[in-house]
Amino acid sequence: MTYRLRRWTDADLPLLHAANVPEMMEHLAGPESAQRIRRRHEQYIRGWDSGRPHMYTVRRDDASEALGSIGWWESELRGEPCLETGWMVPPAHQRQGVATAAVRLLVDEARTAVREHDLPTTLLACPNVDNVASNALCRRAGFTHEGTLEDDYRGVPMTLNIWTISLGGPV
Repeated sequence: MTYRLRRWTDADLPLLHAANVPEMMEHLAGPESAQRIRRRHEQYIRGWDSGRPHMYTVRRDDASEALGSIGWWESELRGEPCLETGWMVPPAHQRQGVATAAVRLLVDEARTAVREHDLPTTLLACPNVDNVASNALCRRAGFTHEGTLEDDYRGVPMTLNIWTISLGGPV
């Protein structure tokens, strides 16, 4: 099965709504308001115009249906610049290899962006320590576990795992 990433477009707003359910948002401070979803969607669209963030939908072969989303944006780890990634796959498409394929495709895309632009060479993922599936995905995709950090997301304190992978050097 072949997967591909497609640049986030205005047509992808329903994917954010589909993911805004308790079982998908349990590790991200719960469901968001419709206004917050709209604002995030607009940031995803504008990111392409400004060069960042780069958000994608994940699709199988040439299918028109989005199976999930993934992206990267500029961030910071321990005072150093890095790129950060996050992904989402709705329940109907989970346990089918979608997220694993998406992360591998995104790492390749980010490596290309690092080579072509002046970007940090570390990619960071910070799943909640209780998010077993995302932490296992980081391990499978070749990220290195570097400990935990305490953070606050939308007013909810969280303990997150720190996973990194190098985007520099030979591919």
